[in-house]
Amino acid sequence: MLATAIVEAPILLNTPSDRIVLTKTRISYLPRPVIPRVEPDTPASIPPVSSARAKAEEILNIVETYGSHERTSAAGEWLGRASFAPRVETHVVANRAIPMVLPAFPMKSNNRMDKVLGAFPDLGEELGLARLVNLCRDIKAVYAPGAIVVIVTDGICYNDLTGIPDEEVWEYGNRLRKIAAERGYACIQFHRIMNMLGLYSGARISQAEYVKLCDISRKEIHRRCGRPGFDVDKLLKSDEDYLRTYNGYDKFMKVDLKFSPVTKDCAGPKQYKKRIKSIAKTMIVRGVEYAELVRQIYPDSLRLSIHPSSGQTKLSCPLIPQKDSFSMSPWHCSVAVLVNGKFITAHKSSHRQNFDLIEKNGQPYFFRESSPLFKWDAIVDFEHLYGQNLVVRMQKNCEPSDSDLDKLALLAIQHNSVMVMLD
Repeated sequence: MLATAIVEAPILLNTPSDRIVLTKTRISYLPRPVIPRVEPDTPASIPPVSSARAKAEEILNIVETYGSHERTSAAGEWLGRASFAPRVETHVVANRAIPMVLPAFPMKSNNRMDKVLGAFPDLGEELGLARLVNLCRDIKAVYAPGAIVVIVTDGICYNDLTGIPDEEVWEYGNRLRKIAAERGYACIQFHRIMNMLGLYSGARISQAEYVKLCDISRKEIHRRCGRPGFDVDKLLKSDEDYLRTYNGYDKFMKVDLKFSPVTKDCAGPKQYKKRIKSIAKTMIVRGVEYAELVRQIYPDSLRLSIHPSSGQTKLSCPLIPQKDSFSMSPWHCSVAVLVNGKFITAHKSSHRQNFDLIEKNGQPYFFRESSPLFKWDAIVDFEHLYGQNLVVRMQKNCEPSDSDLDKLALLAIQHNSVMVMLD
């Protein structure tokens, strides 16, 4: 293993290490990190009840910092904390990883003109996964067994309503899993609807097999979890969280479905709005059924959500936190990176006037604020990571100029860390 050394500037790029990490006060030459694996169970003695309760509260303190809710208790706490506390304590007593479940990452919006950069995962999805991993690592820092987030991908619950092919939903999910695997995200797991329903048992599934099971899965969810005589209008009048979700659907689909085949026959604006409201209500019905399936399969897990809510039954967790809003989901926006490494979520149409479009492997991947700090004499690639961390990738035989080193120092001042990797 390479030794760790701390040095003062100037930066020495001929170090035997393959990475250089800069903070605002020092430069470190470090070996590659070992990403800890989160195991479901860790053998150990069972802690006493009082100790388990205290540890559960400590874990919930961490979990609560990742939430953003529209209502809190009189003490300013997350409303769902009290109901989740006994569940977390049970896992602590058993000394097992804290399980969390998140229905999310369905597919990209089909408005690729105004909203998103394309059909496949990009920097937005990378940041969303990284935030969930960070949650697990924060828990592991205070509780050795750690935590696991199971992402139950829900794309086929809705894609037929919005005009996105089943094949595209499969490809989106497949690429998402590759990102998690390449980054070593051991605490992230994925579960497809057909697996949850027992229609398919393998961890991997071909596109042909997946497509063959999509309609069958949608019908089976309705058969198993549908409520006889269910009245969606009555639900929206009585449940504030579902009303928030419905209003969100109604709002974003007016933009989402502008170019969708499911609205192309609308005669005018009035019929278009009516069609949108009808689809939004159908999505609520399917969402209720899917939520019931998730509850049945994961009864002991902490329920996370990417939708704003009161927080009574789940933790509403924005995947790309924004200063003044809940933030858009990565599949409904494009991400822009500021010079200091902060991220902005907005529609593609809002970013393209003021930011540079950056590609990765030939795919539009994110927008970045124009700055001379990203224009180097040496050939380098910049990778923007969760938490205002920057990676500068440079070939080993590439020598940076004095101007490049000045830019590197200025970037280090503005970011939490800057890592130079010699490929």
